[in-house]
Amino acid sequence: SPQATAQAALQLAGRVLDAIGPRPSGSAVSHQAADALRDEAAPFADRTWSEDFPVHPGAFLGWIRLLVLLYIAGVLLLWLDVFWLAALLATLGIVVLVGQFFFYREMLDPLFPRQTGRNVLAAVEPAGEARGQLIVSGHHDSARIFNFLAHQPALYPWRVTGGLAIYALFLLTSWVLTLWTVASGAAPGWSTAVAALFSLLLLWVGQLWWFASSQSTPGAGDNLASSAAAWEVLRFMAQEKAAGRGLQHLQIVAASWDAKEAGLRGARAWAKAAAKDDRLALPAWNLNLECLYDADELFLLTSDVNGTVQLSPELAGQCQRLLAGRGRDVPAKPIAFLTGGTDAG
Repeated sequence: SPQATAQAALQLAGRVLDAIGPRPSGSAVSHQAADALRDEAAPFADRTWSEDFPVHPGAFLGWIRLLVLLYIAGVLLLWLDVFWLAALLATLGIVVLVGQFFFYREMLDPLFPRQTGRNVLAAVEPAGEARGQLIVSGHHDSARIFNFLAHQPALYPWRVTGGLAIYALFLLTSWVLTLWTVASGAAPGWSTAVAALFSLLLLWVGQLWWFASSQSTPGAGDNLASSAAAWEVLRFMAQEKAAGRGLQHLQIVAASWDAKEAGLRGARAWAKAAAKDDRLALPAWNLNLECLYDADELFLLTSDVNGTVQLSPELAGQCQRLLAGRGRDVPAKPIAFLTGGTDAG
């Protein structure tokens, strides 16, 4: 029954969590989680395999501390009346912020230590000729603890949004000072007051340095429960096949990605590899599961990665109709800006 399958997924997630604990992206314990899932699927799947890839986990949130350093350097340059360099450094910070976080590009990755991530996959073949594949996926790595959410969460918007807003104001002011100096041939008399103001505001911007802890969360709902759910879907389909009720032409693949919390690097590594081989020779659909905390809060995404990637409205609509047939009215909506992304992206 669906209830039994759901309960089995919770139990599987619990076993992995109890045995391994928090799983930072690309770490040895994240490898252990991938291996545990592979071993779990081996008795019932037709194929199980893992794929390793290079990853630089520290890079994804590295832009935060880079912004703090650039701000400090920029304020010092304001005191020295070198406004043009302060403006250029502030602009560099915004470019990195947009590329690394808004678009999840690998701008800073080469600057951080390299580790090895591990994706794990398992498949149940159809009874007849495979004509398509459904990939049900989650991720087994867990996020770093966000100190601002763990401590004084009510101040989170003020601390994060406020710090970024001050940085944006610093960027604008630096360019105004630069243009003023170029136009008039001398620094404005109020530049010292501006330097003093942004020096005081360093207290607000500087606290962003401690945004993320070096420790990781247990990651039960984000996102081990989703990987376990994918595994139990695969187990169910294997049981149906063994009973003679298997799908005739649709291959089912369960996938658990690593390094989602490092900027979707595991899913991206798989996609890059897929562009070079025949793993997408068959038509493919992906149901990527993220943060399965509460069935009453379930919704479908029509966009991803801060709204920069469009997902399939047709697939979302099909899922809505299937859920409606089971009495569930589930909304489909774009991802909220600044909430990040999922491996579907």
